[in-house]
Amino acid sequence: MASALGQQTRLFELDEAQRMLPLLRAIVKGMIDDHAERQRLLERLDSLGEQDPPARSRLATEIDSLTEKLVEAANELEALGVEFKGIDLGLVDFPSRRDGELVYLCWRFGEERIGYWHPVHAGYAGRRPIEPD
Repeated sequence: MASALGQQTRLFELDEAQRMLPLLRAIVKGMIDDHAERQRLLERLDSLGEQDPPARSRLATEIDSLTEKLVEAANELEALGVEFKGIDLGLVDFPSRRDGELVYLCWRFGEERIGYWHPVHAGYAGRRPIEPD
């Protein structure tokens, strides 16, 4: 996954990032759903213990498939130039510039629009509202 604003990082303007939200919503929703299903299957696998090897093998195959889908989706986000910051909240950061400083425009799955930004090293807790122009 991309590191904190490396040399080759793509920088986004707010309007450009906003236009990407429909695509990002679809990708992140898929990731959240796949992650939840993967967790459910892991719990089923754990509850089987050493019983029913064929069922364990089927579950392991399904888990591997979901893991691969999650990795592919994360790679797709990275290829778009955004940074996926966490499945639990569905956080996506867009590298940007604000008053000459490198920052992240910050979007959380479920939010209608990008309404926050934060300094590169502040993280989600450091989110600040984007003032309207």
